[in-house]
Amino acid sequence: MESRARASSLGPALVLGLGLVWSPLEAAPEENEVQELAPVQVVSTATRTERLQTETPIRTELIASSLFEAANTNNLAAALEYFPGVRVEANCQNCGTAEVQIRGLGTGYSQILFDEQPLFSGLAAVYGLEHIPTAFIDQIEVVKGGGSSLYGPGAVAGVVNIIPREPVRSGVDFETTYENFDGASDWSAVGLWDWVSADDQMAGSVFGDYRTNDAIDLNGDGFTEVTEKDFYTLGTNFWVYPGENTKISGNYAYTWEERRGGDSFELLPHETQIAEALEHGWHRGGVFWEQDVSPDLYYQAGASFSHIERDSYYGGVGNVPLPSQTGFDPILYAAAVEDARLLYGFTETTRYYLDSLVTQTLGQHTLSYGVQYKYDEVFDEKRDDRDRSLRTDGTLATTPGEDPIADGSFDNLGFFVQDEWDPNAAVTVIGGLRLDKHSDIEDWIFSPRAAVRYTINSDWTLRASFSTGFRAPEIFDEDFHIEILDDPTRTFNDPGLKEERSSSYAGGFVWTPSFADNRLQVDAEVFDTRLQDSFFVSDQVFTDPSGNAFKLRTNTSGATIHGAEANALFRFSPETSLEVGATYLDARYDEAQEVLPGIFEDEFLETPRWSGVARLNTTFARHYRAFLAVNYTGPMKVLNEEDGFLNQSTDSFFVVDLSVTREFELGRDGGLPRIDVTLGVRNLFDERQDDLTSGPNRDAGYFYGPRFPRSFFISGHYHF
Repeated sequence: MESRARASSLGPALVLGLGLVWSPLEAAPEENEVQELAPVQVVSTATRTERLQTETPIRTELIASSLFEAANTNNLAAALEYFPGVRVEANCQNCGTAEVQIRGLGTGYSQILFDEQPLFSGLAAVYGLEHIPTAFIDQIEVVKGGGSSLYGPGAVAGVVNIIPREPVRSGVDFETTYENFDGASDWSAVGLWDWVSADDQMAGSVFGDYRTNDAIDLNGDGFTEVTEKDFYTLGTNFWVYPGENTKISGNYAYTWEERRGGDSFELLPHETQIAEALEHGWHRGGVFWEQDVSPDLYYQAGASFSHIERDSYYGGVGNVPLPSQTGFDPILYAAAVEDARLLYGFTETTRYYLDSLVTQTLGQHTLSYGVQYKYDEVFDEKRDDRDRSLRTDGTLATTPGEDPIADGSFDNLGFFVQDEWDPNAAVTVIGGLRLDKHSDIEDWIFSPRAAVRYTINSDWTLRASFSTGFRAPEIFDEDFHIEILDDPTRTFNDPGLKEERSSSYAGGFVWTPSFADNRLQVDAEVFDTRLQDSFFVSDQVFTDPSGNAFKLRTNTSGATIHGAEANALFRFSPETSLEVGATYLDARYDEAQEVLPGIFEDEFLETPRWSGVARLNTTFARHYRAFLAVNYTGPMKVLNEEDGFLNQSTDSFFVVDLSVTREFELGRDGGLPRIDVTLGVRNLFDERQDDLTSGPNRDAGYFYGPRFPRSFFISGHYHF
């Protein structure tokens, strides 16, 4: 059975001028590798059916595995930074959470999928972007705009689909990287073993990823801006072909991570002034059956799961001097430590997902329909003490608490149907409808979609789409991240919180001029998203009768996000091409919201109006490759809660990454084995925030712009 592909205004002007996103078309790619910037790509995320990227009515962007190697990106968060209109930004100095924004809307508004399965449960989406190694990924597809008609709750801003690489030959890849951040070290090692049976009836991959990095203090105040982390992932994917038209596939992965931020790492977390210490264990996997019953009938069924356990500590003794500091008072410190011992916690989330899809071809129509069921369990509690004894592995044991903050479950049952009508080669019309019943919403929710493609001639293709989405009033990603001001602060839903709904409109074109001999491609799109009863979390902190600090999520009258994207690709030669993208958006609430007492703002915070991405990847002198990337982030508004002010316009940032790779061919005629050695620098000009808050009472959430300072790295990649 043939494998199915899964599917300030000067700033942007400078990005377009620098433009210089060059990506190579490698002279001899591996058989299973999708050419990153080839003119024809097969995608499936937008429709759940295979279509050429240029012929789908719904704009689908992708990055293939060749970019991961060129840019030396080893996790999902790093790879997503090269998508126009997609931003990955750290939002906490203490724990280093990374959030993905698509067109101004944060992680909670997007579905992150493993081969179309939404395994990023609420807790996974807080820290999980860095937990997904790129070693096993074939390509990443991004569809922007409401996608709930196919993927259910949460697909409001868009969908990110991670598609695993299905091997076509046996082999081993191993890569190790050392990176230095002004004296702080980052080590990583990634391995991938592919196996294909002699009769091509079975295939499998086993992958492992290990990373460790030192904490980084950027402003010398003794408190970290980049957390200390130890991390590993072990996983496997397999494919079995019991018949010519049948495929059974499955996957499993386990990720363990320990991270810590704050000060005084030589002390236990509750003995420091500030500590955020986290330990995650994440199991995920699934099994799937695909069958081509006939050339006109295909079906797929699958079951997947995700389970996460997290031990955490958020707190410290605050302004109380430590034993090594001037003004230390042992009595005062002992009392503060006893209070700080109460701030450990435990969180557990489990997700089960069942998915079915039937695709039928009926003349000019392709009909897709199916049923999806998602079930989530959430448990979250404060643990009031920590056992003084050590486990056999050297970690400290925790004692269960008695007052869960969250203990419950919610589910969603969805039915969807979609018709793709191709009356002729120039036109495709899509109509779709989804019906959802969420356990936290009384009524059924209808999510329609429509899209059309019209190819005028070989030069011009027009596209337009309408899509809808919704978010249910369940527990969200950000609820599991506890902010530290004077007290650990959680986010709770208002008792009357209603679901948030969205309507998205988009229209654009693809221009491939014949005079350029298929070397130039330009696409542009304008978009408008309307949120009804949009969610809003004020930065005002309240206290419940038990003395717990919290923020409240409420509904607003609504919000609107509109803007435009433009991308251009020019292929100079088979070895060198140029791609550049720029995005403008205006995101604001219909009515100004009170972000702090007496401070009202209608514009979305930490959302720049202008952003842009450029990449250069070229092959020269036969054995050398060079990579250049420029990532622009424009000014934005950011709130400083501790000092009680709104920064109306931050600096803009140009992050430049540069690397050169030398290939050493050990096989005959340029074949495998081969060793690639890469030298590079990230954030060449050390662009980063220059007004970081300091001290034990700093506002750790006042953290914006590039996630990491300048670094230098060396990497060795062995293919055999």
